[in-house]
Amino acid sequence: MSIIAGIVGKIAGEKAADIVTSVGNVADKFITTGQEKEEFKAEVQKEINRHLEEMTKAQNTELELILKDVDSARNREIQVVTAEKAPLINKIIQPVLAIALIVLAFVMFYSVMFNQLGAEKDIVIYVLGVLSAVVTQTISYYFGSSVGSRNKQEQLDKILQK
Repeated sequence: MSIIAGIVGKIAGEKAADIVTSVGNVADKFITTGQEKEEFKAEVQKEINRHLEEMTKAQNTELELILKDVDSARNREIQVVTAEKAPLINKIIQPVLAIALIVLAFVMFYSVMFNQLGAEKDIVIYVLGVLSAVVTQTISYYFGSSVGSRNKQEQLDKILQK
């Protein structure tokens, strides 16, 4: 039973492994023959595999929904930018805001690095942290995200093709 508990512990954490060990100890009191123990272990392993499969399906479904949401947002932007009747402000507002945020972040980085701040240094550093996150998201939006996301997309594509 300790092998199964070890597998579950790696996957779901030590609390889940403790539960499996407890169930195994109770089962050992009522299961006396070696064959019954092996059948019980096989049933437990089958249930663990079923649960892992369900978790994987749920994660894949969630990832698929996130990717659809991102795709619909980008398609909306393409439609606005390519629409003939859309006002100019609708076509340029996102790139202008992105550029402004990046410039503001660099100005604040410069201020922090060369100590050109007053008494509100802590507040500026906090705002700079928020701006850094926004700049990261902006760069990811315009230039794509990390290699890890690309690998996830490839894996999702393989799963969807099955």
